[in-house]
Amino acid sequence: MNLEILKQKLTPILAKHALQVYSIRTKREFGEKIVEILIDTESMDIDVLEKIHLEFQASLAEDDLDPDYFLELSSLGLERPLKTKEEVLKAIGRYIYLASPQYKGYATLITFEDDILTVEVNRKGRMTQINIPFDQASQLRTAIKF
Repeated sequence: MNLEILKQKLTPILAKHALQVYSIRTKREFGEKIVEILIDTESMDIDVLEKIHLEFQASLAEDDLDPDYFLELSSLGLERPLKTKEEVLKAIGRYIYLASPQYKGYATLITFEDDILTVEVNRKGRMTQINIPFDQASQLRTAIKF
């Protein structure tokens, strides 16, 4: 089973909906082998996802997907990891979660300049800005504020 072939077959189907593949990987979950494909979108109508899934399955040849694997196709969702500087730039103004030596928890990303994240946090009712070097931030992801 070649994951790149799966991606090549799915890409034109997603392009019809102005979507793209975020990641494709194999995993084991509850003893089952799964090919997990995440679509780069924050939200998706379940009917659209079903159409994409059915069209994708119909495009696959018998040997494209190992019969021992289940196919899992889903959207990345609202809480997404921020792995690259480009992803961080797109998240400016959003609510995030991060862990660093300076701060661990939820914050609003204010700016990202010269590899420094400036976040605003609520500390006992006072809004405070903290500067955190990008290379010291781990578990960086967007978050949902309730």
